[in-house]
Amino acid sequence: MKGIRTFKRIVAATVLMTSLWAGGKLGVYASEENEDKPQATPTPVPEADYSQNYENENDRQITNADRDAAYIILMNEVDTLIRQTQPSKEAMQHIYDTFYEANVFIANNSMTVAELNMYVERMKTNIQTAASNPTAGAKEFLFINNATKITTARYSQQAAINLNLINLGKSNVYDLVLTPNVDTDINKWPFLIATASDARMIDVVPAGATLEEALLLGKGATWTFVVSPDAKTGMYPITFHARYYRNNAIEEVDLKTYINITGAPGSGSLVTQEEGGKMSTPRIIITGFTTDPADVYAGDTFNLTVSVQNTSSQTAVSNIQFDLKAAQEGKDEVYEAFLPTSGSSTIYVDRIAPGDTKDISIEMSARSDLTKKPYVITVTADYEDEKNNSYKMDSNVSIPINQEARVDTSDAEVMPPNISVGESSNIMFSVYNKGKTTLYNVEVVMSGDTIESATTFLGKIEPGGTGNVDVMVNGIMGTMDDPAITASVNYEDEAGNVQTLEKQIDLYVSEGYYDEGMYDEGMYGDDMYLDGEEGGGKGGFIKWILIGAGVLIAIIVIVLIILSKKKKKKARQAELDFLEEDEEIMDLDGDETYPEDEIYPEDEEEAEEDDISETDDEDGDK
Repeated sequence: MKGIRTFKRIVAATVLMTSLWAGGKLGVYASEENEDKPQATPTPVPEADYSQNYENENDRQITNADRDAAYIILMNEVDTLIRQTQPSKEAMQHIYDTFYEANVFIANNSMTVAELNMYVERMKTNIQTAASNPTAGAKEFLFINNATKITTARYSQQAAINLNLINLGKSNVYDLVLTPNVDTDINKWPFLIATASDARMIDVVPAGATLEEALLLGKGATWTFVVSPDAKTGMYPITFHARYYRNNAIEEVDLKTYINITGAPGSGSLVTQEEGGKMSTPRIIITGFTTDPADVYAGDTFNLTVSVQNTSSQTAVSNIQFDLKAAQEGKDEVYEAFLPTSGSSTIYVDRIAPGDTKDISIEMSARSDLTKKPYVITVTADYEDEKNNSYKMDSNVSIPINQEARVDTSDAEVMPPNISVGESSNIMFSVYNKGKTTLYNVEVVMSGDTIESATTFLGKIEPGGTGNVDVMVNGIMGTMDDPAITASVNYEDEAGNVQTLEKQIDLYVSEGYYDEGMYDEGMYGDDMYLDGEEGGGKGGFIKWILIGAGVLIAIIVIVLIILSKKKKKKARQAELDFLEEDEEIMDLDGDETYPEDEIYPEDEEEAEEDDISETDDEDGDK
């Protein structure tokens, strides 16, 4: 019921406006005061009476009363359709758009009663078709690549039409079947019909997270047709029906492209007519756009140039007002991604001749906090034809926005800050991602003349994230003048471009330490140097110091051994003297004694120790 009440409000306003345009008056319509009362429902003119009134006057030009009757019939059709089908929000919008188009057409055109009757029946069918909404939402993610050029061909020649599709949605599109909408009307299908069906199939159109990725992943299909020799000169819209699977559900959408055909001499220009004798609507389409600079970064000011074309081959359009409006971003705070630097987003063009193209330009500024992705700008054109009929066109262009990678580092901590050749030092610091783009494959390379190169891999650093470097470096050569070594922070942005940030770190490396006071050229002879040269340098002096220390240690060890053995010898001699005295006492007492020449084991061991001591004494004397 809410959708019906909303529709009645819109219908009431629409019918009132169109009636004022036509200069007529209307009967009773729904209003806010009586919309819930059954008696307030508009009383339609019965269709039977409507047909009867026109039956014998088909050639009469319609009046405002006829227009009023047509409005009521169409409104009744919409009211009934909404009650019966309960259409979705998208389908409801399609119904509103179709109804509005019919009201504007009826209000602004003269026709006979018979022509109005046929138009009303056709619009009833269009309203029913709009309610089915077969393509709702599909155009939000499946597009024909902006770079696809409009094909140009001549009568009786072959023409290749290429559809290059990109998927800006979040899910892949599978088993895509593309079929041209063939028609026997030469004004709608300018080619010879060779087969009953000419379908093409694409297995998958992958979804792209960014416009650049979607363009790389885009898939295409090509058809080759033969232009009919009866084709007229003009710009033909060619529609292809797409049927595919997405998220395990079947979806459909119609995709439209154009071909510019030059007909045979005398074939005339393309002038398609509505039932009612009205010439087809002249359309303005966007054929491409450029930005200066080509790569737009967040916070940049850039010049946008949009190329627009009048597709009609006969009707010029004039009094054209273009309005460019950027998509709104943000959740808590809503804002436009781009703003015109002049303060106005309106561009005026006086006239575009049939088939001609115009470039419109505007300088815009991108917000500095935009993330890296494409942003949509809606281009709206309000214009008139040569009979002052008003038209409106909406189209979109997508501007890819890049973000500068902002990388910084903390102060380095070097422990120790002074090392000798062959020693190691620990270097620690942090890498900060201060931008709004992710850093990939981040690595830090330590290099310099005085150290051995070392590498640390940090991987991916998200926006606002930190990577920590902790690396050991080895000294290989003494520092001469500048103690700085280089830390190179290498990373890739989201486009795969490799960039480097270099950081200088001080680390002193020395060759080795010695006391210069210990070295005096006058206190040592030339033979003190081991390298064979006079004044052989600090290296020879150090070697003599080491040799002298070794000799001194050996002498101390030998002296200690000799003193120890002498002490043992004296103790043994004292023991022997005691034993001899004891033997003499035993002899006086008449005890048995040993022969003087007999050697006992104790004496033999003592003799060996005496020999060793005598040898050591001789070595010491030498």
